[in-house]
Amino acid sequence: MSGRILRIEIRRSSALWLALGAALLGTPLLYLAVDGWGGRWMLLALWQREYLFILWPMALGLGAWQAGRDRRSRTEELVAATARPRWQRVLPAAVAMALCGAAGYCLMYAGGAAQVAAYASYLPGQSIVIAGVGVLWMVSGVWLGMTVGALAPARLTPPVTAVVGATVALVAITDRGYAHVPKAVHLLTPSPFGFWGDFVTVLGRVSVAHTVWLVGLAVSALAGFLCSTRTTRTAAVLPAVAAAVVALAILPAGRQRLPVPDTAAAALVCDSEPEPAVCVTRVHAGALTDLRDPARQALATLSAKLPQAPTAVHETPESWYEVPPAPQPQDVLLVELELAPWGGAKAGPDELRWRLLDGAGTRPCAYTLGNPDAARANRVARLAAAAWLTDGAPPAGPDRDAALQTWQALGALPAAEQRDRVAALRKAALACTEVNLLDILAGDDG
Repeated sequence: MSGRILRIEIRRSSALWLALGAALLGTPLLYLAVDGWGGRWMLLALWQREYLFILWPMALGLGAWQAGRDRRSRTEELVAATARPRWQRVLPAAVAMALCGAAGYCLMYAGGAAQVAAYASYLPGQSIVIAGVGVLWMVSGVWLGMTVGALAPARLTPPVTAVVGATVALVAITDRGYAHVPKAVHLLTPSPFGFWGDFVTVLGRVSVAHTVWLVGLAVSALAGFLCSTRTTRTAAVLPAVAAAVVALAILPAGRQRLPVPDTAAAALVCDSEPEPAVCVTRVHAGALTDLRDPARQALATLSAKLPQAPTAVHETPESWYEVPPAPQPQDVLLVELELAPWGGAKAGPDELRWRLLDGAGTRPCAYTLGNPDAARANRVARLAAAAWLTDGAPPAGPDRDAALQTWQALGALPAAEQRDRVAALRKAALACTEVNLLDILAGDDG
């Protein structure tokens, strides 16, 4: 197969439409969700894999359409009568379709990578592997569609193939985020991950298992398209079966199939000159400048108004509602950050300062989940404590009025009593014990 033949196939086949479809459809879809991945390499790769539930059926359908080209042009019998074997006649089209499918996916990745490269502070190697496995999904999808189109040369084959592919992907996606789902489900869906976050990665074994499976599927699909007899086409299934067996053996069990914590992404990057130290996670290093001043203002406020105040600010990768209640460190002020897709922290300086002083410098505890009344009472108390620290009314929100009344009632007490009650609230919130913080501020804690 010469380069000239390949260029002709790229121009005259559906290959260019596949490349343009993946790039021109996929890239805008990525940017519609830029808040979810902007500035983070791992999330870019995961979001792109998520959109394979659209791109993979498109590859299946266009592959099936390409396989029916000779029938649509009414040259099927003429071409079949030539002395050349079938595989020599159809291989250039298969290679052209695969190359353009892969190129379209890579162009989609490049469109997102241009944004991420400008703002990211951490490049995990596994993100590149995840993106590379997505290329294999496109290649296997194209060749599988071409095989189906060759076996069932009907007008409805391309749309039916695309719809069936989309259905399989969507059904598999429904349960892909649960550890108890059979391993086979994680091989059937292009995006078998779920429960994403800024501090996760995918085990190398998972990517290896997907690679083995997709290579076997691609080999079987290509062989099924190139072969001309029923016996050889039946034998072509064997690589996919063997690959599935090997991949299922490699794929880890249970929750390890899902994203696992990435300790490198959660490593702290600090600014301690001048003191006090303000630290953010490595993946959020771009937000350190935005956090520094509000953090030091919050530490100064706590030190001036409460005993045993914290002396440093650290971002925590753990979300308060995803971890069991546990005591929080007294000397470190923990904060959660969200990264803005176009750089820096998503929250402004005032919002960051209020977030740091919320609950007198503590994080919410998960024991209020499932108890709306307790959750609201604690939110009101935490806002009132922050208002006491700042000597200002709480920010606008659903619990502002109740927090304002609580803060005003607290302000009517002697100064020493006010300090003692807020200090008691901070102590209880640090311990994460099941108490009503509003009762503590009201002096009804028993």
